[in-house]
Amino acid sequence: MEEQGNEKLSQAYRVGIAVIILLAALTIGEFFIGSIAYNWSWPLWGIALIKAAMIIRDYMHLPRVFASSEEGAE
Repeated sequence: MEEQGNEKLSQAYRVGIAVIILLAALTIGEFFIGSIAYNWSWPLWGIALIKAAMIIRDYMHLPRVFASSEEGAE
């Protein structure tokens, strides 16, 4: 049982690190888009929405709020 808990924890760390790397890459992309193309507000809004969705999904644990008590207890 403890191995399963360690595997879930390990998987959570891998997902967290991947999300941090993706957020950093998107932020760098936003910086370069904003510094080179001043009038490109729509791509910047799109990237910001993608980043917000990633943060809500992976760091705020919003899916756990709407999960049933049996699913959330795992």
